[in-house]
Amino acid sequence: MFNLTRQERGVILFLIVISLFGVGVNLIIKNQPQRIEYLSDKYEKINLNQAGIDDFCLVPGIGEKISQAIIEYRNRHGRFKKLEELKEVKGIGKAKYAIFKDYFFIE
Repeated sequence: MFNLTRQERGVILFLIVISLFGVGVNLIIKNQPQRIEYLSDKYEKINLNQAGIDDFCLVPGIGEKISQAIIEYRNRHGRFKKLEELKEVKGIGKAKYAIFKDYFFIE
């Protein structure tokens, strides 16, 4: 029908395969869960005594495990009286506290 050489058919087949691969990758990327938006300077700080798991997860470096630990600490010891108490939460040491402290406030 088109009188193509073996090499030309190979190139066309290669281009079709690469195109299909690109479409597949594009579909996979579009269907991935959205990345979590972290807090930035334009957002208000989080109230340490009222925040829930979802609120804590907005802070870079805090996932569900540390969020749950903060809430458990708050439930066991009562409201936070000062930000430094975060260092007493399991999973938060001096280094992590130094990163996290700027994202919280206490009323």
